[in-house]
Amino acid sequence: MSLNSFSRRSLLAIAVTAVFSACAPEAPPDAETVILVHGLGRTSASMLVLETRLTGAGYRVESFGYPSRSEPVEDLVDRLAAAVGECCSGRSRFHFVTHSMGGVLVRSYLAERSEPFEGRVVMLSPPNQGSEIVDAYADSPLLRALLGPSGVRLGTDSTGIASELGPVDFSLGIITGDRSINPIGSWLIPGPDDGKVAVSRARVEGAADFIVVPATHTFIMNRSDVAEQVAHFLANGAFMRDESEQVSDPVWPSCDAPEADLWVRQMRERVVHFDDLAVLAAESFGEPTSCEGVVTAEFDGMKFGSLRLEFPDGSTFQVETLPPELSRVTLRSRSGFADDEVARSVLVSYAEDVGVEIDWTAFTVTVDADERVETYRDPDTGLNASAALVYEGGSLVEMRFSLAL
Repeated sequence: MSLNSFSRRSLLAIAVTAVFSACAPEAPPDAETVILVHGLGRTSASMLVLETRLTGAGYRVESFGYPSRSEPVEDLVDRLAAAVGECCSGRSRFHFVTHSMGGVLVRSYLAERSEPFEGRVVMLSPPNQGSEIVDAYADSPLLRALLGPSGVRLGTDSTGIASELGPVDFSLGIITGDRSINPIGSWLIPGPDDGKVAVSRARVEGAADFIVVPATHTFIMNRSDVAEQVAHFLANGAFMRDESEQVSDPVWPSCDAPEADLWVRQMRERVVHFDDLAVLAAESFGEPTSCEGVVTAEFDGMKFGSLRLEFPDGSTFQVETLPPELSRVTLRSRSGFADDEVARSVLVSYAEDVGVEIDWTAFTVTVDADERVETYRDPDTGLNASAALVYEGGSLVEMRFSLAL
């Protein structure tokens, strides 16, 4: 089975790739190959925005999909080796770009590879020294089952994969984040973190470069500035260092009410942080012109409520954390999305991060006047997960993802 065929197997990946194909240029015949490797509990669909941007930068991009929760690390590394053999046999010059556990798989693969490797590797949010979250799950049979045989080995102790891998001997650049949309994860992790991996544990001896950006573990691969840094490292072996090119926090407008403003500040201090979602919306609609926040509940010092951004053309982006609804994200375009990738990347990333793989063929369609709504409810999770696409006049104008207890 070829790398390309099994990376496209999921219906979700096929659906989203169809959206991207119209806006992503074809790579030139002599382009260097970049292999994308997604993280634990994710699919190739989570890397589609980055794939499109790297293709636009002139690379031939292949996306390696694998059953991250059902097979041991050794079997996953064998899968990767077989895929590389089909994709890049006889070539020493190709590259890897990974997310999360994908970086550990590539380290394991390159440690075993007998042929020379002259390419470069960029890892996004890699648990190179494990994660305290996995340590905390060690005694829970339910959570261990959720992580799978590979995920449970991402801890920080001597049984973890990290303890078996030494310094790297290839050209490696690491980009990790220090923002979180996971308050429980951040509580478990000492020091700055991205909600799942401590900044300090993303490092590994021998890396050529290391930068920290204001991004979360879930969405770091979708940021345009991160994609620019990835392409720069692949071409030059180092990240951009000019001050004018550095990644910075997006500019948030001030909210109206003092209570809401306090909640936004709390979000920005990593308790609940949605900057990456705001960045995705801003890339589609421009900088927000107003912000409204409402606090509806408080638990153990954390405030919950809704945050709504409005953009110059009237488009809106809203995030809600409202009991009993666990979370809900809504992105609405006043004039319809010219390209769906920004909206879909929010939907896909949010869903996959909580273990939901959206089946785009299983949507229920309802038509009311000029509005068509396609709704999907995940049948396999104990949580009530749903996604909705709203069309008006044939254009996609709104996408929602909800997760309820």
